Amino acid sequence: MKKLKPSKNNKQFIQYSSLAIEMIAIMGFGVFAGIKIDEWLTMSFPVFTLILMILSVIGAIYHAIKNFIKKD
Repeated sequence: MKKLKPSKNNKQFIQYSSLAIEMIAIMGFGVFAGIKIDEWLTMSFPVFTLILMILSVIGAIYHAIKNFIKKD
């Protein structure tokens, strides 16, 4: 039986797909944590949701750039 080797395109697709999922998870966790903190503190304006959302987007972009630099 022949073993199938993943082509370069498939390998890149898997790497970038996993990076996208990681970025979505980072941003989702930031928003979720912000919502829960705002609920816990009974804030009328979602301050922590906005702050953690912005920080999680910055963190996800940093994570992506770090992975791009490491891969090259």
